[in-house]
Amino acid sequence: MDATRMLYDVFVCHASEDKDGFVRDLARELSTNNVAVWYDEFSLKPGDSLRESIDSGLSQSRFGVVVLSAAFFQKSWPQWELNGLVQRQTSSDTRLIIPVWLNVDDRDVRAFSPSLADVYAIHARQGVSSVVGRLLAVIKPQGSSLVVARDRLLELGYSPPVVTDDWWHRAIEYCGSNPMEGTFQEAMGWGRWGFPLPPPGTSASERGFRIARAAMQVQWQAQVEDQRISQVTHPDNVHEFIASTPGLMEICFDHPQYLACYAPQLTIPGFGGPFESIFDMALEASREDYSSRRADGSRYGSSLTTDGSVPTCDELIALRDPEFGHFEPGAIACCFVTGPGMNSPPVQAYEHIEYIAWLLSESSSWVPAPLRECLTTGMRDWAVWVWHRLWSESGQHVGALFSAMADCSDPRRFKMSRTASADLRDHLGRAKSSLRLPESVTELARRFRSRGFIEAWILKQSTVSHKEGRSE
Repeated sequence: MDATRMLYDVFVCHASEDKDGFVRDLARELSTNNVAVWYDEFSLKPGDSLRESIDSGLSQSRFGVVVLSAAFFQKSWPQWELNGLVQRQTSSDTRLIIPVWLNVDDRDVRAFSPSLADVYAIHARQGVSSVVGRLLAVIKPQGSSLVVARDRLLELGYSPPVVTDDWWHRAIEYCGSNPMEGTFQEAMGWGRWGFPLPPPGTSASERGFRIARAAMQVQWQAQVEDQRISQVTHPDNVHEFIASTPGLMEICFDHPQYLACYAPQLTIPGFGGPFESIFDMALEASREDYSSRRADGSRYGSSLTTDGSVPTCDELIALRDPEFGHFEPGAIACCFVTGPGMNSPPVQAYEHIEYIAWLLSESSSWVPAPLRECLTTGMRDWAVWVWHRLWSESGQHVGALFSAMADCSDPRRFKMSRTASADLRDHLGRAKSSLRLPESVTELARRFRSRGFIEAWILKQSTVSHKEGRSE
């Protein structure tokens, strides 16, 4: 295959006299069939260099459809284009030139070029539709899963390159990139904002649809990272992202449980948009399930609730429940940041301290007050926000706050040293920058201290140490 990036399926080489009545209709019908066509009326824009554009089309097309006619034989420009195609074909092992005879016969073509006369040609007298059908058999052979995938993407509004382009390699690799597929841990393997792909299947159609979905997923996962779509994104912006990404809305409807993991804010009453009724049904079904568990004497989930009883719904949909399923704030915060359970898809987009800074900032003011308070309290009680000194981090204060807290067994006696304060400010500063928080670092640090995050961490470590000491 030519190492040049392939942007077109076909280059239409013709004489301008043949546009009306044949060539223009041919190019249009090929385009209607999702064939990427280089045709001057489609591809040239005002101000383009004619020679450079034609050179680009000649070098970046998989095939050259050459419309041979009496006018073609008399014109130097289309013959120059043909020479370019011939040069490419002589340096390739694959068929490149597809002649179409327009009102000429073997004798006419042989007189012009004996070598072209020996190439199997398509006769234009069969009509444009017939010619297109014959061309499609070569350009888009049946049984090609990539052709199926490209057509599917075009139908959805994407603009993928031709099937010989290296762009497709990433989608093909992604199709087999989840070693957990088919296991109980499958959700963990797709990556953030990844959804299960269609089964591999055995037919070209089934394989093509899987490749198309993989290609789509690779695209929107890149957009998620670029646009920083996460749990802290305003619901309106999440809905806009879903609606503007071809194919994603349908996938979210098919897998609402994944959507609830990636964007738990959409499960809050009134924030679900088109998914509102789906989340209503999910909450109702979850309530019925947990009601049955309580009736059966199960203690499932009771260690995570405020009163030691069985939850009234699942963590995944608890934000929709007025009482958050009776879960402790720490359990709610954990589910919000890392997803529900150990087999959750990867959802965390920021460090724990960044989520805390966001909750303390006015940037989170769109979150209903009871839930915002629950999440803030939960992040404090969960007490996993502390960072340690890492070999890869060169900041002079990194780890100073952890060291100061670790050396203190009584939260009432903790004193913030200058280096520990600098360490906290450094991390809050990064959070302010990454999340574009409006408050100053000083104000974020004041709010952090006033909510007792440090004292709660020290108390939890002291309690753990005390329990471990008694167990010995």
